[in-house]
Amino acid sequence: MEAMKIRLILRGYTIISFIMIIFPFFLILINDYFSLPVYQNYICQIIGLLLVLTGISAILYCLTLFVRIGKGIPVPTEQPKQLVTQGLYKFIRNPMYLAAFSILLGEFLLFGRLLLFFYFLISIPAFHFNVIYREEPELKRRFGKKYIQYTEKVPRWL
Repeated sequence: MEAMKIRLILRGYTIISFIMIIFPFFLILINDYFSLPVYQNYICQIIGLLLVLTGISAILYCLTLFVRIGKGIPVPTEQPKQLVTQGLYKFIRNPMYLAAFSILLGEFLLFGRLLLFFYFLISIPAFHFNVIYREEPELKRRFGKKYIQYTEKVPRWL
């Protein structure tokens, strides 16, 4: 059982690392290669670092909840077997996405690359439409009435 948990956590970290670290790293390289604007300011960098750390902490916490309570992770190949409504999920249905927004905005503020800002802006509607048109219908199908009751009590974003 512990080996499964470790495997799930590592897979979750790998997916999140690509979205939050590897792809932004390449955007920084592209931004610099084409000499696109860089906006840096000490205060923004501190705020950016705090946003990144907060987002990372929230994602790690949520992944732990998914592994412990849900017996899976929120990716198509390792779907949770139980609906997770504890922890941050008591207050908001999508804390991992808000954490991702925090990280992406934080990366822009920390590194100041224009392409990171565009990545952040594009991620908002992309994640929103993914939640509405893919995730929510799938969760309704898998968890039925329990998920519907959960959506009536807990807001999607704020």
